[in-house]
Amino acid sequence: MKFRFDPNQDYQLEAIRSVADVFDGQPRQTGGLRFIPGTINITAAAPNRLDLGEADLLANLQAVQQGNRITPDSELKLIEEPIETVEGEKTARFMNFSVEMETGTGKTYVYLRTALELNKAYGMRKFIIVVPSVAIREGVLKTLQVTEDHLKRLYGNPVYNYQVYDSANLSQVRQFAMSDAVEVMVMTIDSFNKTANVLRRSTDRLQGETPIHLLQAARPILILDEPQNMESEKSIGALALLDPLFALRYSATHRNPYNLVY
Repeated sequence: MKFRFDPNQDYQLEAIRSVADVFDGQPRQTGGLRFIPGTINITAAAPNRLDLGEADLLANLQAVQQGNRITPDSELKLIEEPIETVEGEKTARFMNFSVEMETGTGKTYVYLRTALELNKAYGMRKFIIVVPSVAIREGVLKTLQVTEDHLKRLYGNPVYNYQVYDSANLSQVRQFAMSDAVEVMVMTIDSFNKTANVLRRSTDRLQGETPIHLLQAARPILILDEPQNMESEKSIGALALLDPLFALRYSATHRNPYNLVY
């Protein structure tokens, strides 16, 4: 038995469109590799890219908010944190956009479709779904499994890979960074919020590379599931360590609704 999904729920389409419209005017990225100096060798990555300036993004955000009867924000809500990269210390600086959806309205389905919509419209292809617990991680994985055929048909059968981060299988981190396909990785916040985490240590399993540096090179888009559980100083620092392009925040109970779009 297979689930059948209705792709035409208006409120879901509006949530997807609201996020995509924030980036209206962004040229579509066609792929390509970026070479960065690694600890031992040269690492290739197919990173996300954002060419729009902050003024254009703010104007788009305000237009989306007005269309959704949300009081327009006067500025973009950014997170700025110092981080360590393969090239030394830098300041991670990334925008956050929030979607409020009640429990049971298809939040996970919506953000998975949003990722594929961003790929279709703008060529964005590296997504990390960050969850606060193993239970939610397993729920996201199940949704990825049962929607896979449906979403591939809906978006013209893109090359679309997903995986749960496993510290015992670091080759998946290299695949995520180097692949030119749509890549979705699901991670718990606890898997990378401590200095002792495997992700933050160089390893012979990656020829001396530090896994977090490979993820940074991809400039991932973060999808935060229940972000109100990731508001501590340690959690914010961990999210910044991924050096994301931007973050999308999905919850029914936002504690801090950064730039609410829907």
